[in-house]
Amino acid sequence: MGARSEPRERQGDVVVGFGFTQLKTMFEALQADQAGRDPETRDAELLATFATMNPGFPDEYRAYLAAERERIEELAVNNNLIGDSSRAAWYSGPKTSKGIWPTYRAKLESRLPSDAIGGVDDSTSQILSQSANPLKRGDKRKGLVVGYVQSGKTANYAGLVAKAVDAGYRIVIVLAGMHSNLRAQTQARLDGDLRLRELKDGGVAWYPLTDVNSDIAPINPVSPVGNQANAIVMVVKKNEKRLANVLNYLQSISKSDPQILLSRAVLIIDDESDQATPNTKGAKNLVSTINQRIRDIWAEVKTGTYVAYTATPFANIFTDPNDENDLYPDDFAVVLPRPIGYMGADTYFDTSSLDDEEGIASDALARTISDDEAAVLAPSGRDLSDYDPQITSALAEAIRWFLLATAIRRLRTGKEEHSSMLLHTSHRVEAHARLRDAVVDFLKDVALEGDRRHDSFESTFHAEIDRAAELRGEESVPSWSDVWSVVEDLISNVQVRVDNGTSDNRVSYPDDEPQTVIAIGGGTLSRGLTLEGLVVSFFLRTSNAYDTLLQMGRWFGFRPRYRDLARVWAASGMLDDYAHLALVERELREDIAVMISEGMTPRDIAVPVRAHKGRLQITGAGKMDFVDLVHTGLGGNRRQTIYLDSSTEGIERTQGAARRIVENAIGTRASIDSLGGAAGQPAAHLFEGLSHANLIEFLERYGVFPVDVALQPVAIRRWTGEHGDGKSWDLLLISGPASNNATFEYAEGVRVNVVSRAPLKDWDQSRFEDAIRAGASVVNIRALMSSADSTADLAILDRNGLLDDATRAAYKELKKSDVQAVKSFRRGSRPDNGLVILYAIGKDSEPATVSTTTRRSMEAPDHPIGIAVVFPPAEFERDGDHYAVTLKSIFDPGDEEIEDGESEIVDDEADFAAQDTGL
Repeated sequence: MGARSEPRERQGDVVVGFGFTQLKTMFEALQADQAGRDPETRDAELLATFATMNPGFPDEYRAYLAAERERIEELAVNNNLIGDSSRAAWYSGPKTSKGIWPTYRAKLESRLPSDAIGGVDDSTSQILSQSANPLKRGDKRKGLVVGYVQSGKTANYAGLVAKAVDAGYRIVIVLAGMHSNLRAQTQARLDGDLRLRELKDGGVAWYPLTDVNSDIAPINPVSPVGNQANAIVMVVKKNEKRLANVLNYLQSISKSDPQILLSRAVLIIDDESDQATPNTKGAKNLVSTINQRIRDIWAEVKTGTYVAYTATPFANIFTDPNDENDLYPDDFAVVLPRPIGYMGADTYFDTSSLDDEEGIASDALARTISDDEAAVLAPSGRDLSDYDPQITSALAEAIRWFLLATAIRRLRTGKEEHSSMLLHTSHRVEAHARLRDAVVDFLKDVALEGDRRHDSFESTFHAEIDRAAELRGEESVPSWSDVWSVVEDLISNVQVRVDNGTSDNRVSYPDDEPQTVIAIGGGTLSRGLTLEGLVVSFFLRTSNAYDTLLQMGRWFGFRPRYRDLARVWAASGMLDDYAHLALVERELREDIAVMISEGMTPRDIAVPVRAHKGRLQITGAGKMDFVDLVHTGLGGNRRQTIYLDSSTEGIERTQGAARRIVENAIGTRASIDSLGGAAGQPAAHLFEGLSHANLIEFLERYGVFPVDVALQPVAIRRWTGEHGDGKSWDLLLISGPASNNATFEYAEGVRVNVVSRAPLKDWDQSRFEDAIRAGASVVNIRALMSSADSTADLAILDRNGLLDDATRAAYKELKKSDVQAVKSFRRGSRPDNGLVILYAIGKDSEPATVSTTTRRSMEAPDHPIGIAVVFPPAEFERDGDHYAVTLKSIFDPGDEEIEDGESEIVDDEADFAAQDTGL
């Protein structure tokens, strides 16, 4: 900057001619004196004042700050937290109160609790620390950030952008979905949060190349990149033409100065990165169009980071890791913390049948739409000429509850807010308008019914209001009369809108006009687009792929002050599917956390994914071309039978098998039977020391359904052959409460109380067609084990004084519902003992009062027997039953969205005009 002159002249009270050093010292002293003021307003006013002393000072000061950033020292952080241990992390968090991040944080403070802000702060620092150092020319890194569906990923990557630009990144490219409305939604959010239309303090000026109404143009000015103080930013649709414009822009920069992109670090944020981005043609040695365009853009970047954001990362982690030109997240993977108050799959859907996941039972928030009603509402086949949807009883109930829940929420908060119902029966555009007409006619009829509608609404109110009382917290329950007075007003004001690629009256949420809207649609409602105040979801469309199913769950997210009012009506089988996916999500995040804790990256270790036992595939078949089947172990895990044969023959067979293994156990050792039995009452029984042969013989006699792969005799024989040396099995006979009024005798003197397990009414039996034809009566009880059952043997041993002092003390502190903690404890306390648990299930089991709509009476001729097995720990075996599957031939492509269909997506946005920025 050269030498600065000393002050030369004073005119009145204004000093003119001061040099830069003196003015900088005075400026920073005044900043400190006025530390309590809004930093942006304060600095703008001070710069204006100092401009009267030296007109060039504001520009010099901004340039000075930019130069300071160029000299940021590389700061090491704890490499065990995240990422590649061979690369030192260079960023440890913001170091100044000036810049874009402090301004953005202040905005977050106005709308989020402190814990949530801390989560954004910590995670974005973690991500940036493993991204490329913008001051290290030629540094390039690719990473993955895994969030939750509808959990605020935009807030997170806005924070990442803020910190990255403060740290020296100068070109920001946000790839925001495939639809214009999703791109515009993201643009509007970033405009407001990062103030992209305004000059920022701290020496950085935003230079946007897109706005809410306009995507990136074919030709864009290159000269702003030459100014180190400018931060170029664009929010771009994943469309072939728009991505070509981005590539052309970067190439134009290189043509103007071949070296400039080395010193202008580029941050690419790929939102919903598992959609359109992955290569879907790898098996054909081809590259799909969108994937090629993003590859080309990444190849043009000389210094920078590609960060894939998604809640469903299956396609990302199945990208070919050996193709250096593709977008596999070689350098890091980060799992965002689950936000406080977030309602995910394990809130809506019961996962206890899979792995004892704690949560609200699915009966509280979700229920099944019968196949008969689904046939009326969902079109079948390609010819829709006969499609004539009617309002079924379940849909009528859902609409009534939507209006009631909206009214209750308004009474709780004392204000009108956006409130939405999602109605998704098909991705077929032609079906949406017809369904809209049916809903509109129904609402008209309701409006005209007058007092006659009162009874049906009151019945729905009383049926639903307490279903999820566990989630209510301190919220009030308004009286029926107060609720009804609000509902009557809502009925005439609710809007019904179709949101799809061709609709001209799409869903929107003006800030000054609260909407009460029933949104009918397909693809645009099943990924990315946020439905404000979503209360009720009525969902019939299904999918064969994990990622599509999870993304369709627009009901996931935050429901402040109406958590207990949220409801989901879903197609038959979807509740089971989502329960499985809740477990898949949890395990995937755990695997990534383990990878991080060991200082590894996705380049070092592939992240496996648990496969479904039935029809679901992990992601689109075209995205699984480089995936192999991975055989992982059973050691330390548990398996249970939730499908039972309640036919006379089936019960006789399973009871006979149970009595046979108990006879073997009695011949081995007397039982320990002190758990759960009051004086004179049956108790649980524990036998120790059964052999592998005893267990295999039992399973052969029992006849486990083929869907329970891990409990097949051949699977047990193989596993024990590989991992069973020196191990044996304990047998636990569970005894239920005496109030069940029935007992079952395994052998003379060995009697237990039956347990109650009511089966589901509606579920997908397609996998049991052969068994049913052979005479089986298959019931699905969804959950067999309770959270304490896998440690019941330890409780019995403890009560009988058979645990040493250290084990007993640790057992008292053990959280029985923490699956990983239980597995770890068993590894230490029972390393050589597996556990076989038998349940005598009451033949007259009845559903709980709150479950009568989804469950039924057992009505079996005698008591069925259920099995759970807790496998002993196994050395040198990967923990868990996870698979990465490539058997594409067994999958039906099903009703999937167009993944590489950019030619099918209309690019209906204008080109951005640079002169509109005002810069």
